[in-house]
Amino acid sequence: MAPDTVPQLTRQALTRRACDALAAAGKKPSIGLVREWTIASTGAKKGSDGDVQKDINGWFDDVLKLKRDSAIDGLPDAVGSLARDFWRLAVDSASDALAGERDALALDKAAAEKLVAEAREHTSAAVERANALTTRLDIATETIAGRDDTIRRLEDALAEARATLTAKDERLAGIADELARTAQQYAAGLVELEGARKHSLLQIDQARGESRHWKAEFERVDHEIRTTLDTYRQKASSLATELAGARGRLSAIEEALTAAQGRNAALEQKIATAQTAHQEIEARLRPIAKAAKRAPAASKGLASALRRRKP
Repeated sequence: MAPDTVPQLTRQALTRRACDALAAAGKKPSIGLVREWTIASTGAKKGSDGDVQKDINGWFDDVLKLKRDSAIDGLPDAVGSLARDFWRLAVDSASDALAGERDALALDKAAAEKLVAEAREHTSAAVERANALTTRLDIATETIAGRDDTIRRLEDALAEARATLTAKDERLAGIADELARTAQQYAAGLVELEGARKHSLLQIDQARGESRHWKAEFERVDHEIRTTLDTYRQKASSLATELAGARGRLSAIEEALTAAQGRNAALEQKIATAQTAHQEIEARLRPIAKAAKRAPAASKGLASALRRRKP
């Protein structure tokens, strides 16, 4: 089987595969060992501890069924005796191992109970942790109870293991190849991850350099803006001063213009009066001019008389 199909297995199939691998390595399948094998093979944890324990019990049931279907009854007595001795030794070894596990679980239970007692004295966040620990404690309690039943069934299960060793060797060879390919893929993934990490560090350095550049550019532009603003403020102050002076001069010009307009009005009045007098003089001179045309001789005599009268 290709390594990339391992993560696609169901929880039950993955647990059975882990049990096969552990049994072939001379280890009794347990929740902890099955968890270690599945995480190492798939990188993920599937199912609760209770579900995994049910899958392990199902695996033992299948082993017992395989024993019942095998032809061990046809063995010679001497071979059967040796098989029974071997079986008893395996059972004793398994019982010792399971007793150690029970003690370890009992210690875990005591530690979990202590943690639960301490967690109940903390805040609401610690209460949630205590609930999680209580769940683990319940699972551990159920596991201890299940292990007692498992010990009783192991006596039959270990006998079947001898009948299936040949087939398991072939499966173990395939599993070893699959693990080797998985290890190669994992190593390649690590190399790729390291390359991505270095690339990310390079991008971070570049971003920091750009940040320093734009910070300096911002400070330069801010300094220019402040300098320009100060210059504009000085110019505005000068313009305000000039505007005040211009307004003063404009006020003086307006006053002078008002006075000139008054003088112009008086002159216009005098001109109108002079024009009226001129028109009156012209009206008076018209009869004289007409009389002068009719009496040129008289005019000449009058002119002579006037010349004589001049000093």
